[in-house]
Amino acid sequence: MFQFASLSYLCKNDFMRTTIEIPDDLFRKAKAQAALEGVRLRDVIERGLRLVLAESAPPVSRRVSFPLHRSQRPGVLSAEDVSRAEEQTQRDDDASRADAV
Repeated sequence: MFQFASLSYLCKNDFMRTTIEIPDDLFRKAKAQAALEGVRLRDVIERGLRLVLAESAPPVSRRVSFPLHRSQRPGVLSAEDVSRAEEQTQRDDDASRADAV
């Protein structure tokens, strides 16, 4: 006797059954919209989810470039060195913003 490894082969579409809680007014509006269109409430909700998911593209990752500060003593950075480097970076940023204006 032949058996399918999964019942999903028997169905054209796979569906997940779930329960959601939505505000009453939203439910009534969705139900009315479904009635106007002559479709099931499920169809209206599915279409809405697909629209929202289609418009929210994943964030594009981008490389971040960090400023490179040459040390006079490679391998050794004191807290003062870091502080001076931060201050210089701030001055450079301020100058580039002033030039842009």
